[in-house]
Amino acid sequence: MLGKKKKQGLGWEYIKERHPEILEELKTLRNWDTVRSAIPESETIGDYSLLSLEAIAALIMELRVEKELLSERLDVLNRKLDDLNTSHKNSTYSLEKKIGELENSLSELEKRMIFLDSFETVLPRVNDIEGRIERLPSEIMSQVEEIYGKKIDAYINEYLETKLEEVEKKLREEVLGVSVNLAETLQKIQERYEELVIENMRLKKLQSENENLKRELLEREREIEDLRRQLKSLKDVSQKIDALSQKVAGYRARLEELKGIEDELKAMTGVDDTKLALQVIKKQLAQKSKFERTLKEVKVLLKDLEEIKEENMRLRQENEKLRDALKMVLQEKLGGEEASLPVEPEGE
Repeated sequence: MLGKKKKQGLGWEYIKERHPEILEELKTLRNWDTVRSAIPESETIGDYSLLSLEAIAALIMELRVEKELLSERLDVLNRKLDDLNTSHKNSTYSLEKKIGELENSLSELEKRMIFLDSFETVLPRVNDIEGRIERLPSEIMSQVEEIYGKKIDAYINEYLETKLEEVEKKLREEVLGVSVNLAETLQKIQERYEELVIENMRLKKLQSENENLKRELLEREREIEDLRRQLKSLKDVSQKIDALSQKVAGYRARLEELKGIEDELKAMTGVDDTKLALQVIKKQLAQKSKFERTLKEVKVLLKDLEEIKEENMRLRQENEKLRDALKMVLQEKLGGEEASLPVEPEGE
């Protein structure tokens, strides 16, 4: 009679034969050896609730370890996000400040160019005046010689016979006066010529400075365009960081769900300590239906945990890409400084 009851009851061979999928799922536990050690005792007492409780305990232990690892990784991610946000804000502020300074310099250069452009129209006139001034002394000398030569000849011919002395006297006075006036005129022309030469040299210097300012203006415009492209890239990085923050918030919500499972276990047993709560459940669980329901919950939790691991891996890869992009931008355009971001420790 006892043998017949044992044959019809729930045995390990029955589980392996009728429910191999349960056995395969149990073998995936890290502490499968510990769980398997409860099989002989369960066979002896004819109750597999002990095996169920060992499996649940092993699962909860794995969940607790995964929870702690995930919490540590989230803390690392939060610190890295804070560092990235701080670096991003500093870089953005520096770029905006530099762009403002360049725009002010550009405005000043434009004003100076407007002022210097007016001299470009004056320079041809100045060159023409300079050429005329260079020819002016010889022209004046020839005109003066021609005019006064005719006057002298007229006076000599008119008064040669009758008023030679008077003509000679007047001629001397006139020639003396003309010489004085001519010397004064030539002196003024020479002074004016020197002034125009100095002015011409100054204008040529301004023209050369104008060319330099034009080149500098073009260089500043190119630099401003590069900085604008950098600012756009940093804004894109900022958007990706915001998206990453939302994903971290999702991870926190999942952690809260895991904590809720632990709290529910404590509430079911009325015991604050998780280990003691498991011992209470070991005493209370006895039926096969409870074991199967618990096993289904274990499968769901394992599946959720695997999804969390995959999402965490994908999030780490995205974080690496963002870090590399930000490092490249800072190295290329911000004074050649090396952007050395900390490397995230690899974990399971």
